[in-house]
Amino acid sequence: MKKILMIVIVIITIFNLKAQNQIKGKVLELSKDGNVVPLVGANVYWEGTNIGTTTDLQGDYSIDEATSFPASLSVSYVGYNFDSKEIINDKYIFYLTSTVELDAVKIQGKVNTTQLSLVDPINTQVLSTGELQKAACCNLSESFETNTSVDVVYADAISGLKKIQMLALDGSYIQITNENMPLLRGLQRSYGLTYIPGSWVESIQIIKGMGSVVNGYESFTGQINLEYFRPFNADRVFWNLYTNTDGKLENNLLLAKNKGKWQSNLFTHLSYFDKEVDHNGTYHDHSTHTNHAGDGFIDVPRVKQFGFLNRWQYLGSEFYRFQVNVRGILEERVAGQKKDVFNPYIADIDNNLINIYAKLGTINTEGKSIAIQTSLLMHKQDAQFGDNIYDGLQESGFLNFIGERTFSDIHSLRYGFSSYADRFTEDFEGNIDTPYNHVRTDLISGIYGEHIYTISEMFKMVTGFRADYYNVTEDIYYSPRTNLRYNPSDNTVLRLSIGKAFRIAQPLVENFNYLNSSRLITIDKKILPEEAINYGINATHCFYLFSREGRLNLDLYRTQFQNQVVVDIESQEKLFFYNLNGVSYANSIQLDLDYELISGLQMRIGYKINNTVTDFNDGTNSVPLIPAYRALFNLAYSNSSKKWLFDFTTNRIGSSRMPIHEQLDYEYSDPFSLVNFNITRSWDVFDVYLGGENIFHYTQENPILGGDDWSSNSSNFDASLIYAPVHGRMMYMGIRYRLD
Repeated sequence: MKKILMIVIVIITIFNLKAQNQIKGKVLELSKDGNVVPLVGANVYWEGTNIGTTTDLQGDYSIDEATSFPASLSVSYVGYNFDSKEIINDKYIFYLTSTVELDAVKIQGKVNTTQLSLVDPINTQVLSTGELQKAACCNLSESFETNTSVDVVYADAISGLKKIQMLALDGSYIQITNENMPLLRGLQRSYGLTYIPGSWVESIQIIKGMGSVVNGYESFTGQINLEYFRPFNADRVFWNLYTNTDGKLENNLLLAKNKGKWQSNLFTHLSYFDKEVDHNGTYHDHSTHTNHAGDGFIDVPRVKQFGFLNRWQYLGSEFYRFQVNVRGILEERVAGQKKDVFNPYIADIDNNLINIYAKLGTINTEGKSIAIQTSLLMHKQDAQFGDNIYDGLQESGFLNFIGERTFSDIHSLRYGFSSYADRFTEDFEGNIDTPYNHVRTDLISGIYGEHIYTISEMFKMVTGFRADYYNVTEDIYYSPRTNLRYNPSDNTVLRLSIGKAFRIAQPLVENFNYLNSSRLITIDKKILPEEAINYGINATHCFYLFSREGRLNLDLYRTQFQNQVVVDIESQEKLFFYNLNGVSYANSIQLDLDYELISGLQMRIGYKINNTVTDFNDGTNSVPLIPAYRALFNLAYSNSSKKWLFDFTTNRIGSSRMPIHEQLDYEYSDPFSLVNFNITRSWDVFDVYLGGENIFHYTQENPILGGDDWSSNSSNFDASLIYAPVHGRMMYMGIRYRLD
């Protein structure tokens, strides 16, 4: 392509420059229909000197004044001619027109569905839409089946819920956000993972260790940040219909408006299942080779759920951006024993949630930008677990002011303040030693700053600090954090991170699974905030072997608690919550290998070792129900036309320590494997997919202990000691339709 240099001579004298140090302006493309769009990367320079610059994403430039006069300001851009110029408010505006006509070109490339950056100082893994579509991925709790970093575990034998763990700790220690705003806090810690359909999510960012102080104070083991589809990268119409062999139906309809100053997304979700499924009506005891009668408990809860999210973005200004979002959830979840059982055990959970949040920000000009994030939430949750009855109401407000200033290519600063206001109205009746009926208001306000120091292309450091005041304890909690990145070569990165965090625990809500038991609940009168230090090392190396790309990743992390709300289930009769008195830590070592075996066939192997220790009051220190290791093997194949996609995943879960129970005759669970597969056939506007989960039908034997006598008069009933699936083989299929 011919490069055309356009020189526009502007004779500028010292007198008409007056005392200005810089000349500012914009370079725009003038199309045939008269519309103008910014030209990114156009060269603007003083002819005959080494003083020059390029235009940014908005076509703006700022250049130092010439050192001698008269001077010629020149503009060049490949494939464009100068058309005209004008001066508006002392800004020099240049209009260019294209000189070439390009034929349509179709470019095909390969991008891994899971990506790791070699330049980000923070250890971040990005899961794309393609990764999420490797499994059924009905909601967020099922989005990590092909990932080694986040572990999917089973909450209990009644609710049908899956929980997540990270760095050998429970998911409550993960900060979960949507578009870097608070998502799962407070009452949503129980069932909130099921409120986010996979079809809504454009990508998931998994941050290990301490993330940025800008995003909050709650990140102990890491952060999971969701990015929903935006108007510019969403199909105008997207429809997903899912069903499985149990008869569950899910429907997702997404609409996008990407024209005009106001652009919008509308996400809807409907989930319906109203059958009593009990695959273990009878079960076989492999140790004694005998059959036993079933317990009458259904394997999958009956669910009716409707959710929506509506986003509106204003793009009509070159100086600022604004968006407002509204999210709502209506859910009824019923589990327990079948209707024909005398005096059945009932687990009934109702959730009603409305969340309005907004963002306002200026476009980065002169190295400065500001943004304001705000959110209002109301969540009503009513739950019954046999004789245990919980009523909760959360009313929350959130405000975050973020400022950013770039001083040079070496130094930049982010700073601001945030404020969280939560009022919890909770009432619990049931198997508890003291009445639990109170209103608590949490007010947490803090300031923070984060310095980004780029020493060279090889070394970068992000240092942050925040201080937050908590009204209940009347204390200030400090959260220093540092992330270092060093690149010894272009294809290798070493990262080091260390930081501190704190959080306010919600003992009952975060442990609803243990309410499916006859344990007597005891909560310390004064539960203090949890505090911990997390530090770790990450090493990532990209390589070529036999002309094919591969990636090797190693993570070593440790979380050391200074205070923790201990969840003690060591006694069969008790569920005890108290402040840590001793030592508590979690170590995690993970190794991953990604490699393209042949064209289109990607292999992923992962192995993780967990070691979690907490000093309980009875002297025990090994945390139960956390697997000692996990291994993953994944094969993903797509043909050259991308019409056929195949995915095969095996997860190997190591043994877990089991708490003492008179109906358990083993101290450690047996290791087991889960095998899933997915096949997708794509056409121009729709996909058909089918797959299976747990295809070898592995289930935990006798998952509900003492199910024939669940009343509070008995100490035998417990449906929370779960380490393996309760539900066996499940096949599914679905259709995705898109109109771009």
